[in-house]
Amino acid sequence: MKRKLVVGLGLVLFIFVISAMVVLKNLDNIVVNHRLINEQDIIIGKYNEMLFQMKGAQAELYRHQAGYTRNIDDLVDYIAAFDENMELLSRQYSSHLDDIACMQCHEKIKERLSLLRGIFTEIKRQIKDYKRDVSILITTNDSRQIKTLEDAATKRGNAITELLGTVRHAADKMREEIKNKRNILIGQSRSIIFFTISFTIVFSIIIFIAVIKGISAPINSLIKGIQRIASGDFSHRVDVHTKDEIGFMAEAFNNMVEKLNSTMEEKDTLLRKLREFNEELEKKVKDATEELRLTHENMVRAETLAAIGTLSAGVSHEISTPLNTILGYTQLVASELNDDSPIKKDLQIIEQEVVRCKRIVQGLLDFARSPRYEEKLTDMNRILNETLTLLDYQPSMKRIVIKKDMESNINQVEADQLQLKQVFINIILNAVQAMPEGGELKITTRNINNGIEVAISDTGIGIPEAERKKYSNPFTQQKEMAQV
Repeated sequence: MKRKLVVGLGLVLFIFVISAMVVLKNLDNIVVNHRLINEQDIIIGKYNEMLFQMKGAQAELYRHQAGYTRNIDDLVDYIAAFDENMELLSRQYSSHLDDIACMQCHEKIKERLSLLRGIFTEIKRQIKDYKRDVSILITTNDSRQIKTLEDAATKRGNAITELLGTVRHAADKMREEIKNKRNILIGQSRSIIFFTISFTIVFSIIIFIAVIKGISAPINSLIKGIQRIASGDFSHRVDVHTKDEIGFMAEAFNNMVEKLNSTMEEKDTLLRKLREFNEELEKKVKDATEELRLTHENMVRAETLAAIGTLSAGVSHEISTPLNTILGYTQLVASELNDDSPIKKDLQIIEQEVVRCKRIVQGLLDFARSPRYEEKLTDMNRILNETLTLLDYQPSMKRIVIKKDMESNINQVEADQLQLKQVFINIILNAVQAMPEGGELKITTRNINNGIEVAISDTGIGIPEAERKKYSNPFTQQKEMAQV
């Protein structure tokens, strides 16, 4: 607490000292600006005198040129007085301009002062030539040379007068800028003094409030912590981090609460572990029950399939004989017809369907024993087109719009062609049955790396979620399905 108070008061003192230093610096600048203004007034006065003297010299020169007088003593006096003022300014002018450049310290004033130095140098050069012309004019008796020298001196005098007017105008403007700068510094000093006094008062109030809160807040926090611990909340800690006596008391209190809280956490940990053990045991019992149920279902399914296989084997033997008879007579009739006979095409379809029936019967027989497949390179587009040709005579196909998107250069794959036809027939018939009012059947093939992908989709009503599990079983057919 003592350290906070010392830091706060030290900060106030620091800001006060900085502000005082700025004010003193501004006061020094104000004094310098005031001195520069006085010097500038003197210089402006000298410029006015020099302007008066040059105009007087020019007037005497005009009188001499007009022939009113041959006495040039007044002209010499004006030039001598002008030259005296010029020497005086030469001694003081350079340091005065340097002081102005230092105080006004910006690029424009530096450029202006550089221009004034150039003009002042030009005046010195012009007055030197002017004095030379007047000196020759005094001593010569050549009338033509006198006329030339009078004209040259008059011209130089006018130029000097214009340059003096320019310098005087610049000096007046510079005086106003120095005066404005002084006024700005005075205003800044007043603002800084006002800010320093205001800040000192406000910051002192803030320090007073902070000291009060720094004492009362930790005590209140300690009281609230004791009340919460008394109510059974051992997780609460007193949030006091000061390094004074109150902070040490709060730290000791927190250590005591930490030990109590550790004991309570150990108890809660034991209870939580016991609860987790019970939950894990319950989960294991549930998993074991589910596994037993699935095993029973698989056993029942296996027994059912075995019975179906035995029945299928008997039925297949009975069906094979009439199918062979139908196939033989169909081939016999087809051999007696011409190749261009339309009936022969129908007989070929009958022959293909009989062969497919035999394969189905053979599939029933194979269901009861190890399957045998005849795999060879297969053009999947051809198999799909042949399947669609077989189904083209189905009445339900009349209301179906078939869209084919088959890749022309489809990869050939090793497959059993009759088995594939059977699969595609079942899929397409199921899709057609799912669209009793008609719809769209889309068949797509494409190459994928070294294989192919076949996609068959329809706009039917879809397969219910409850029926999807049955499609892994043989002999399953769902009339209301679609979207296979």
